[in-house]
Amino acid sequence: MISPFRAFSRQCSHSRAYFPPASRSLHSPLQNDQKKLSTILDELSEPSAPAASNPNAPWMQQGVRRRFDHKLFIRPHYFSHDHRFKGPPPFSKRPLIGPGKKQAKQQDVFYRLGVDPLQEASNDVLMSSFVTEMGKIKHRAETGLTTKSQRRLGKAIRRAKMMGVIPVLSSARLPWN
Repeated sequence: MISPFRAFSRQCSHSRAYFPPASRSLHSPLQNDQKKLSTILDELSEPSAPAASNPNAPWMQQGVRRRFDHKLFIRPHYFSHDHRFKGPPPFSKRPLIGPGKKQAKQQDVFYRLGVDPLQEASNDVLMSSFVTEMGKIKHRAETGLTTKSQRRLGKAIRRAKMMGVIPVLSSARLPWN
């Protein structure tokens, strides 16, 4: 049995209207408006010469603006100037990871004297100098040791705490302190 729709589609296949490729991909008015708005905002966000010379307008010197995505919900405060233009980045602190390799080799007492910190685990005076008042091991930025010496020192301090050479929860009380 032949479908009547099939027969109709055979008859009308030659009479379909031809659309050139450019007219097939017409954008919706909303997409056109979004493109126009983004081009206008791009032109406005570029830094201009008078704005760059004006010290009272640091936001104009940035020239950086946040873009809107068509999939996101837009809240009213997103259109405010403070939200649209990113301010200057905050001053970030340098991460406390310790000195570089060359500088650490110059500062490291264990490296320069050829002493293994694990062999000095029973030396309470030496171990307590690398522990804070609360009993925590000082980090490499404070001690200035090489990474290898710092790891071995941490192991030596933990061993000293387990052996009872230095107190676990506070620094050792030395007689001259």
